[in-house]
Amino acid sequence: MAETVHDAVTRVVVMESIPLVLSGLRSALEGDGISVAAATSDPQAGVRAVREAKPDVVLVDLDLPGRAGIGLLQRLRGQSPVSRLVAMVSPDHDDDNLLLTALMAGATAYLVKSTETVDLLRTVRAAQRGYVTLGPRSGSELFALLKRLAEADETLPFPALTNREREVLRLVSLGYGNRRIAQELFISEKTVRNYVSAILPKINVANRLEAIVSARLAGLETAYPGTDSVKV
Repeated sequence: MAETVHDAVTRVVVMESIPLVLSGLRSALEGDGISVAAATSDPQAGVRAVREAKPDVVLVDLDLPGRAGIGLLQRLRGQSPVSRLVAMVSPDHDDDNLLLTALMAGATAYLVKSTETVDLLRTVRAAQRGYVTLGPRSGSELFALLKRLAEADETLPFPALTNREREVLRLVSLGYGNRRIAQELFISEKTVRNYVSAILPKINVANRLEAIVSARLAGLETAYPGTDSVKV
């Protein structure tokens, strides 16, 4: 008999910055028969593991410094579109705006790290099947959040830009150099330069300084993934 989705072994890569939490997540998953292809606190190692293992589900830590977890979600979504991404966040950082940015960056599930093990396992298995789970929020709260998500792209500054270009411009507006932007988004400096070159004519400016001024006037610093809020 053909193996059903229910019986198939779920293959997971876990990226978590705190070693003790990482160990606990791995133990909980493997204790339920889930195959952990890799568990790492190094984002670059995690990206390589996803590329090589092609897991069903990737657990991604959003508590990385500088909101780098959002950039990590975006990179993984582009690199491995088949893998389901589960965004994880500590209770102290959990809020509706972060949930929205995670969804916009490619997450298909959102998990607070203090959740019970049974809910962790349920979320991972639901993600494998393509279901969206957004943590312990009521139906009305989820409806309101999804409505905001549907409206978000129409209200973000610089609609001519792609999501990735807008994120690069946001980091430029913060005064980050190409090397820092590359580190934040897990891309090369050459790729950052290419993005900046493409952005300038799209927002009708001649140079980087004008781009910074234009972005700040538009409020881009607090308007897109990687920040503490989403402008909607």
